[in-house]
Amino acid sequence: MAEQRANSGTLGKNRYKDNEKKPDLTGNIHVDRNLLIDLLTKNKDKPLIQLRLSAWNKQNNDTGEGFLGIAVSEPIPPKAEAGKNPWEA
Repeated sequence: MAEQRANSGTLGKNRYKDNEKKPDLTGNIHVDRNLLIDLLTKNKDKPLIQLRLSAWNKQNNDTGEGFLGIAVSEPIPPKAEAGKNPWEA
């Protein structure tokens, strides 16, 4: 099994889906605690914290089954107008 990298994970077909209420894909992600601490510190007064997700289509070499490789990171700030902080309303 490959070593798990920080801030990454996988989503694959839900093998236990037996009705439409269950998700199509399931998986796990391993988030570095320092990223979590940093996000909590920067957003201590906010009820919700935004994260950026990225995904890549991948294929299991043994089974040929497709899955998504995923990564999580801090959001990329929007392009700022000259002299304005993009994170402030």
